[in-house]
Amino acid sequence: MRLSSSLLPPLVVALTLASNTSALDELPTNLDDFDEPDWEQIIEAAFPTWKVPRGGCPRLDEVGGKLVKGFKNFPEAEEGSFNPCYYTKAFAGLDPLKGGYPTPIDTHYPYEFAAPFFKQPGDGSTHHCPVNANPDTPVQSCPKVNSPCPGGQKDCVVITDDYGIGHIPPFVPLAAIKNEYNTEGVDACAWFDFDTSGCNIPKSVLDGLIYKYFGDGDKIEFQPPILVEEAPSNTYYRLEYVKQGNACDAGNCRGPHYCSEEAAAADIWGDFCPYVHTGENAGMYRHPHIALAALELWIANQCNNKKCPSKWLDSPNGQGYGKDEAKSTSITWAEMDDNDFPISQPIVPYKWPNAGTGLFPGHELYDNMPFKAVTGSYVTEFVFGASIDDKSGKSSKNSKSSKSSKSSKKSSD
Repeated sequence: MRLSSSLLPPLVVALTLASNTSALDELPTNLDDFDEPDWEQIIEAAFPTWKVPRGGCPRLDEVGGKLVKGFKNFPEAEEGSFNPCYYTKAFAGLDPLKGGYPTPIDTHYPYEFAAPFFKQPGDGSTHHCPVNANPDTPVQSCPKVNSPCPGGQKDCVVITDDYGIGHIPPFVPLAAIKNEYNTEGVDACAWFDFDTSGCNIPKSVLDGLIYKYFGDGDKIEFQPPILVEEAPSNTYYRLEYVKQGNACDAGNCRGPHYCSEEAAAADIWGDFCPYVHTGENAGMYRHPHIALAALELWIANQCNNKKCPSKWLDSPNGQGYGKDEAKSTSITWAEMDDNDFPISQPIVPYKWPNAGTGLFPGHELYDNMPFKAVTGSYVTEFVFGASIDDKSGKSSKNSKSSKSSKSSKKSSD
């Protein structure tokens, strides 16, 4: 029987909280990274990796260039573990043997608000292109499910009645959980409801933590996950490896994506470009939603190791993951300049979808169906309630869309 803290004397409450907190391990830290959490160690515990090639991960001599001598060997896939040399999210949501990691849909990230899968550009991404969108529609021109702050303020969303906080990047809740976990007297095990939410922290708890650290009135405001004036921002996360060396000097990078100058000039969606692939950090990018999933599981395992194993594939979220491509959360990819090379760039002129005859996934994953029945919560307001402006190529809200289309639609296995 658990007594309410309101019924206990203050000293007992303090001792109880201290006892609960002391039972959990301190976050491992990286002394070479401003004493921030050792995200590599935390991620590796939940997502163990294949053996790294001797010498390190493959790397190119420049963005879109050639493999460097001595760094040409890719790792060999191993059952039950993940790719240590990661360059593209093209294989996310598929069998780990193909080289990807779970998507935010797979890890049950509640602020993803992904588009459903109807063969439209950006299927499964945070951009909601209409189902009748032209294949050459720039994915990034389609809306996300959130309300940006007025005046063009970046890194800021307005909390709304329809979607609450809406879409925010995973490094925001990651920072909130880290901050709260490191707060003295916090019982992190109390965050979980293992009967209803498994090994994930319930969204209601995450909402409160995010607002505590980033809320201001009706807004959520945060910094990008980078160094600001040589010091960590309030969402700092090193493993995105943004603007490494001089690889972005031509203005060709899109966040953590290193696009060729040609792809950048063609305004191709940056997500189709590879992550860091030059220099000593080549292949070392790790998604913040993967760090978030690993951190949740790392904490949950300490609180309830019977229900929450330390490895993600053994956890409730990982059951059946990557076994059926026709129900995978994989995004339909664009044509690449080399469809058999995992560090390739989008082809220019832009062409979508990928033919699916090489490494990269195309519409063949739909198994000749008009949609993919992928488990998850999806917003249909934009894909069915918007149309394409033929002149601009951008989506516009259809005034005839029904109010009921604002509900989340859940497709089942």
